[in-house]
Amino acid sequence: MKLKQLLGLIYAGILISIAIGTTIFLKLMYIDARTASYVMSTALISTMLFAIINYFVIKPLLDTIMNLQKASQQNAAGHYTTLKKYPFATELAALTKDYNTMVDQITQQVEELKQSEKEKNEMIGNLSHDIKTPVASLIAIGQALSDDILSDEEKQHYLQAVSENAQRITVLADELMQVTIDNESDNNEITTGEVMVDDVLIKVLNAFKPRIDHDQREIMISGLEAAPAIKANEDAVYRILYNVIENSLKYSQSGTPIQIGVKVENDMVSMTVADEGQGIPNDELGKIFNRTYRVEKSRNQATGGHGLGLFITKNLVEKLGGKISVQSKIGQGSQFSVALPVYVF
Repeated sequence: MKLKQLLGLIYAGILISIAIGTTIFLKLMYIDARTASYVMSTALISTMLFAIINYFVIKPLLDTIMNLQKASQQNAAGHYTTLKKYPFATELAALTKDYNTMVDQITQQVEELKQSEKEKNEMIGNLSHDIKTPVASLIAIGQALSDDILSDEEKQHYLQAVSENAQRITVLADELMQVTIDNESDNNEITTGEVMVDDVLIKVLNAFKPRIDHDQREIMISGLEAAPAIKANEDAVYRILYNVIENSLKYSQSGTPIQIGVKVENDMVSMTVADEGQGIPNDELGKIFNRTYRVEKSRNQATGGHGLGLFITKNLVEKLGGKISVQSKIGQGSQFSVALPVYVF
């Protein structure tokens, strides 16, 4: 039975009860018929007026409940709906406002999940497609080497190509793995301790040494000898510095220097990596830490990747209680700054 019907039955029952009770009362009081008629009419009219007033007072509550029911049914079907009208009663207006806020938050979360899933599907599709190119190249190189038709000079060239393609596959595989685990690791805490910046930086630069030598780069470092220990996680700091330095190497020309500076500011160790590359447009600066965002839109091997590096870097920096920022000018290069807290003994 609907609530309106239930209230109607209650009002009718009250009206009948009052009528019967009044009739019995008048008979017992031995009042004349005219007076009894006045009393009966007055009682019935008063009861009806009370019922009508009571109904219009309760009606906003009934309407709110019915609107909530309809909206909830639409929400359950995936059509997220808010209530447009607010009742005059303070409590009902507050209930409606809270409900609308809840629906807005759910809608936002659903849209974020859809966008995240769309981005992941796009990345997985792109990565799966891109990984075919170096694999095909390796197959062709393997066939050429097995046929033993290459000169020693050609073999050296092909072996270099094998190394480059293997490195490319490693990068793509790492990005593909990160696509599948980054959401799961968002809420995981990172164990921190004493980390020496110079130790981590040396390991990162050693990893890039073949590339630095090949590109004839000069790496200029300042302030490292005076850098105190930081409160961080060594693996996380390694990945942060690796991603930032790789980004500078990727988007600057061979032969140009990379400057790395370390200094202490307000109990934070600030590490900057500056290049003389192509730079980033001002309207792009606020987007470069978004997942899948790339300043270079084409997916070529020279600037390969799918926009995950800086997104991962920002997440790691924030988990360690630090901050990351970037300054850039078109044609003059970019400078990334990572600040992490000093380790307190």
